[in-house]
Amino acid sequence: MNFPRSFCYRLAAVVTCVCIASSPLGTPTHAEEPASLKLVPADAAFYSASTRLREQYDAFIGSRAVAKLREMPIVQMGLALAQAQWNDPGGDLAPLKAMLEQPENKQLAGLLMDAVSHEVFVYGDEGFADLLGLMNEINRANQAAFRDLGAPGGSDPAERIAAEMSKIFAQHLDKAKVPDIVIGFRLSDTEPALAQLGRLEQLLGAVLAGQPELKQRLSRKQIAGGDFLTMQLDGSLIPWEAIAENVEFDFSEIRDKLNKMTASVAIGVKDQYLIVSIGDNNDHLVALGQGELLANRKELAPLKQHAQQQICAVTYVSEDFMKQANSSAQQLDQLVGVAEMFLPLIDLDAALQQQMLGDVRDLVADLKEAIPTPGAATSIAFTTARGYEGYSYNWGENKTLDASQPLTILDHVGGDPILLFAGRRKYSPDTYEAISKWIGRAIYYGEAIGVERLGAKEREFYQRVRDDLALLVKQLDQVTRDKVVPAFRDGQVAVVLDAKVTSKQWHEMLPPTEEPLPMLELGFVCGVSDAKLVKEAAAEYFQIVQKVIDTLHNAEPTTIPDLQLPPPDSREFPEGTVYYYRLPQALGLDKQIAPNAGLSKDTLVVALVPKTTVRLLGSTPVQAGVIAKHQGAAGAAMQFSLSRLIDAVAPWVDYAIKMSGADVDEAVLEQIHTGLEIAKCLREISTVTYQEDGVWVTHVETHFEDLPE
Repeated sequence: MNFPRSFCYRLAAVVTCVCIASSPLGTPTHAEEPASLKLVPADAAFYSASTRLREQYDAFIGSRAVAKLREMPIVQMGLALAQAQWNDPGGDLAPLKAMLEQPENKQLAGLLMDAVSHEVFVYGDEGFADLLGLMNEINRANQAAFRDLGAPGGSDPAERIAAEMSKIFAQHLDKAKVPDIVIGFRLSDTEPALAQLGRLEQLLGAVLAGQPELKQRLSRKQIAGGDFLTMQLDGSLIPWEAIAENVEFDFSEIRDKLNKMTASVAIGVKDQYLIVSIGDNNDHLVALGQGELLANRKELAPLKQHAQQQICAVTYVSEDFMKQANSSAQQLDQLVGVAEMFLPLIDLDAALQQQMLGDVRDLVADLKEAIPTPGAATSIAFTTARGYEGYSYNWGENKTLDASQPLTILDHVGGDPILLFAGRRKYSPDTYEAISKWIGRAIYYGEAIGVERLGAKEREFYQRVRDDLALLVKQLDQVTRDKVVPAFRDGQVAVVLDAKVTSKQWHEMLPPTEEPLPMLELGFVCGVSDAKLVKEAAAEYFQIVQKVIDTLHNAEPTTIPDLQLPPPDSREFPEGTVYYYRLPQALGLDKQIAPNAGLSKDTLVVALVPKTTVRLLGSTPVQAGVIAKHQGAAGAAMQFSLSRLIDAVAPWVDYAIKMSGADVDEAVLEQIHTGLEIAKCLREISTVTYQEDGVWVTHVETHFEDLPE
């Protein structure tokens, strides 16, 4: 199973950091919402704040897991080496150490530490949504320009494209401005920041001494009661002469418009915050804490529900920004553009090309119907005795997820698997009708384009079997429409990864082990509304496949064997009936491995090991995390346990080392085991998604558990 890349990166970071918050995070006290919410304007495009950072860091550093990590010989060796290099007066790090030991630089280091100890926030104004919208407009215009430039012309195509893109860019520059972004760091003491601001002013003044045009743009000023160092910039600073030497087309319109655009970079101290900002001017700094504030928006109202929690993070994204950032519809439109660009280049009949282009447009329209409607989103996280917990709220519309009733399929994931994904889709026969329609069109184009490109012998064979196969395809479609779709109208599905099945020899080529080794087992689970229809559909599918084989054999008996599909073996269990195929002994696999499907009155399970299927057919509630705590309806759930995955993989690590024949020192093995035990401090991550007053809510928990004393 492949996890999304971003999820893997976050998970790796968490494992590397071992077990933040696995030890108590101090005595619980009332935690207010981030103070910066009272500074940020209500029309912000996005906002994110992290608080109580030093408290979390101290809990991490003070954990038994980190203490154990420091005791590892390889870590001690690395720390000793780093310490020796740092203290070496003739070493490469000596100049850096001497510089950091200067009083003013010690103050700077203390300031930076203080800046990331309490609260850090960032927000961007509505200009970011406007900028994304502008970029989308330019992108669409560029695509149209590329299509129009398909015809041959007198000039170099690359130059024509560059000139056209330049013209489009210039046309849209009237709407462009530098969006405002503010990054703030809450300070316990502003005096060091003001002192360092003076140092920065002197340093920049010295650096810019030889560039008077830039130096005059640097100034120290009071803005809304804050002390700021600012730099005013505009398009005239761009080296237009150098650009002109390398560009063949006229870019004077772009130059004139960019010269009028301004940007202001500011760093200073205001309202107990060290603030860094960029914008077209400094008006946004004056507006901090004035007028309508983000804290008063309805999207931030859920904060009140968690006022007694130890809030450590808050994020918000506006509806406009989400709509502009959601590129799914635009990417689908690009598919139409690609078809319009490349279909004329393919050697196809003109009428067929027009048919295909029309179908591409219709397909894109159908796909757009399933795209969720973006809405504003807010996330809140807080620390607990178990680690971290949080809620995300999304005001968008999900057109496929059904959260109208409980996810009963969660009783069929084995209780405590390594990984589970579960959800319920909305029942929609029209969805299958659309799928059937587009499969039919794909078959049509496959025939229209592919058959004529076959050799004479292959074309003749296809013509002999075509009508019979077309009839079987219709039968397959009818069975799916009349039986499969209604049989699974429940809409629940789950993917489960576990490792409870063990063997001393999973393959005959592997040396047997003294202790059984676990095997990762994957199971697919579906909620069933009509088990009788499932059985009937499976039998008819089986017959159709056999008829396909017979049709091909009868058309070419000398080369296509007369293969008769054997019916699966079956066995009754209290949980349901399991249908399975025994694998040939020649494969050398453990007999426990047998492709199978299990069916009860309300559940279908497909897996490679019958024991897995029997276990998932049985009813065992999820035992931990927010899934176990959730009551009522839900649309989706996820759980991943790193600790159980490590428990499954660790015996194989020892086995692989032993089988390799490598002379691995016992101390090295011990360090490997220690590292795995430390990583297991991340117990599990679990989520449940449901609806509350029309808002999509996802409850998340990341459970850490420190090493035992």
